[in-house]
Amino acid sequence: MKQKTIQILSSLAGIVFLVSGIGKSLVVYEFSQNLMQYGFDEFQFLAPMIIIFEIALGLMLFFGIRQKLMSLIAMGYVVVLSLGYLYGHLFVNITDCGCFGHFSFLNTSPLLTYLRNFVLVCILLYIFLNSDNSQKTKELNEIIVMFCILSAVCFIMGYTFKEPNNETTHYITDGKRVNINVEKTTLSELLTFSKDSTYLVFAFTNSCPHCLNSIENLKQYERLGVVDKVVAVTFFADSTAIKKFDEIFEPNFQILNYSLEQLFRLTNQFPISYYVKNNEIKMEIRGVLPCGYLLQRQFEL
Repeated sequence: MKQKTIQILSSLAGIVFLVSGIGKSLVVYEFSQNLMQYGFDEFQFLAPMIIIFEIALGLMLFFGIRQKLMSLIAMGYVVVLSLGYLYGHLFVNITDCGCFGHFSFLNTSPLLTYLRNFVLVCILLYIFLNSDNSQKTKELNEIIVMFCILSAVCFIMGYTFKEPNNETTHYITDGKRVNINVEKTTLSELLTFSKDSTYLVFAFTNSCPHCLNSIENLKQYERLGVVDKVVAVTFFADSTAIKKFDEIFEPNFQILNYSLEQLFRLTNQFPISYYVKNNEIKMEIRGVLPCGYLLQRQFEL
């Protein structure tokens, strides 16, 4: 009976890690940006390794392979993640752990996140204390399933872990100009627009090279009269990052700093620019922003 309970709990814990890893694999770039919220740009490169680790750990637990060792590793992993999230919550104002990636409905409030992790640690501790060191014989079908799942996850990550590409300017829908009321978009939650003014809203991150290559062009838009006002929306982890950006680029436009959660509600591709006129988004520009003169000629703004 005890062994059956251990197997059930091990499978449930494995499913949690699998759902978490698969959810992150569907939005690796977003997950990598979430890691950067903790104040270290280098963390973004850990994203694929974390996902593969979670998937492998989940598979081992689900199939009951080396339960004692895997439960110990998983327990340590959850504790480290919980402490990291506690630091982010207290000192960097991070509220969304992003634990389940694409399956955002599973992400909970900080209190529920701590509670969920505590329950998971208790389950893993029970498995560790009550399982033996004997090794389960690996079935061929289990090995095949594990290999297929890991291969599929790696394949998915190849598509979703990439910096926003340097696409040419294009329109919002099917290559046609369309009018989208600002009130029907997430932009209305971030900014207030005057009906008699034109705007260029530039969404960027300071770790994206295409974003940084667009800054000098962005500085032209008000000066050349392409728009009445330029507003940049972004995420800066701390005041040091803001100061460094100001020293390098000397921006002449307004910059609004939001949380990554708010920014990703608008878009998960950077840079992206929105030309707003009469409270309507007239144009969406993905990739490196063209200079104001070229855009003015091309689209007859």
